Amino acid sequence: MYPFKGYVIESVNCQSIGIQINLRWDQRRTLRCPDCGKKMAKNRETDLVAYDLPCGGGPVVFVRYPAIQGCCSSCGRYKTVRPAEIHPTRKATWRLMRYVSLLARYVPLDAMVSLIEVPAATAWRYDKDVLEADLPEPDLDGIEAILVDEKSVRRGHKYVTLVLNAETGELLHMIEAKKKGSLEAFFEKLTDEQKASIRAVCIDRNGAYAVAIEEGLTHAEIVYDKFHLLSSLGKAIDEVRKQEYRAAAGEMKHVIKGQRFNLLRHPENLAPSGQLALRGLLAINENINVAYLLKDQFRFVWNYQKRGWARRYLKQWIAWVRESGIEPMIRFAKGVERDMERIISWCDHRITNGRIESFNSTVSRIIFKARGIRSLDYLFLKLRQESLLQS
Repeated sequence: MYPFKGYVIESVNCQSIGIQINLRWDQRRTLRCPDCGKKMAKNRETDLVAYDLPCGGGPVVFVRYPAIQGCCSSCGRYKTVRPAEIHPTRKATWRLMRYVSLLARYVPLDAMVSLIEVPAATAWRYDKDVLEADLPEPDLDGIEAILVDEKSVRRGHKYVTLVLNAETGELLHMIEAKKKGSLEAFFEKLTDEQKASIRAVCIDRNGAYAVAIEEGLTHAEIVYDKFHLLSSLGKAIDEVRKQEYRAAAGEMKHVIKGQRFNLLRHPENLAPSGQLALRGLLAINENINVAYLLKDQFRFVWNYQKRGWARRYLKQWIAWVRESGIEPMIRFAKGVERDMERIISWCDHRITNGRIESFNSTVSRIIFKARGIRSLDYLFLKLRQESLLQS
C-alpha cells in the first residue's frame, strides 16, 4: 500500500491528527549516488517528514523517513538519498501531488482545501511541479500547418500569443504580448527541417504576425482566418445599420433599433420573433437589405474547392459591393481585394482558427479555476495539458 523503494516500513502510528508511517533504510541495499549510481559512503542521516495521500478518506498521512547524506567520490560532492516517491523539496509524496493535480482539472484551487487538506497556494505549487514533470515537450516535428491567435489573460489588455498545431490542436507555444517578436520567439525554437515542414499559417489579418511569418517561414503560405473575416464583415454591417438609424425618422427608427444581433446571427439561429422582425426590417430598408444579402453571398467563397474559382467569385462580389454604393461595405471590400490571395489560400489548405477560438474558452475556464493567473509558465502548462487531452 505504501511502497518506498530502498526503504521498509518500520511501524505505523494511528493518532487523532492522522496516521504516521515510519520508514527506515533497507540495510540490504547499497547506498548509491542518486545521480551517477556509484557507491558512496554514508556521512550523516536526518529524519524528515512528508505528507502522503490520505487513506480511505481518513485523516492526513505523514511519512517519516531518514534522508541519508553520502559523499560520492565520482561526482566529488555530497548527495542526499531519499525515497524516489517523495518530492525532493515539497515535503510531499508524488502520489499526493498527482492527486491534487488531478483535482485541479475540475476544482477551483481555493476550493481544494474542502476536499483534501491542502491550501490553495500549496495546491498551485503541487500542480505546477507535476505538470512540469509529467507533460511531454511540444512535438515540433512534421508540423504541416499552425494556427496563431492572441488571447487576453489579464485586465488592462494583457495578451498572450498562442500557437497550435492545426491538425492535432496541441499547444506548441505561448508567450506574453501579441507582437511580431512573439511569433519570432516560436520560430527560433524550430530547426531548419521543422520550419520546412510548415506549409501554412492561419492568422487574423488584423494581427501583427504576417511580417514575422514572411521573414521566418519564407516558403509557408498565410491563410487569413474565415471567422475573423466574418467578424470584420459583421462590423461593417453594423455600421450600415447605425448609419441608417441616424438617417431614419419616426417609425423607421423604431424598426431599425435593436436589430443588431438579428442581422449578425444566422437566420436559423433566430427565434421566430427575431426572424419576423428581421424580415420586416429588410422589407423596408434597401441599404440594410443589400448589405445583408452581400453578407450572405460573401460566405460562399469558402464553398469553392479551386483557388481560381474562388478568386473569380470574390472579384464578382467586390463588384457587387461597389455597385451598391454602401460606404462601410466598400471599405471592407477594399481590404478583401488587397488580401484576396491570403483569403482564397484556404482552398489549398482548408484551415481556420476555429479550433483556436474554441480553445480560448478553455483559457478562460482555466483562469477562472485558478482564480487568476499568478504565472504565465503555469498557465502554459495547464493549457498544454488540456490541449493534449483534447487532441
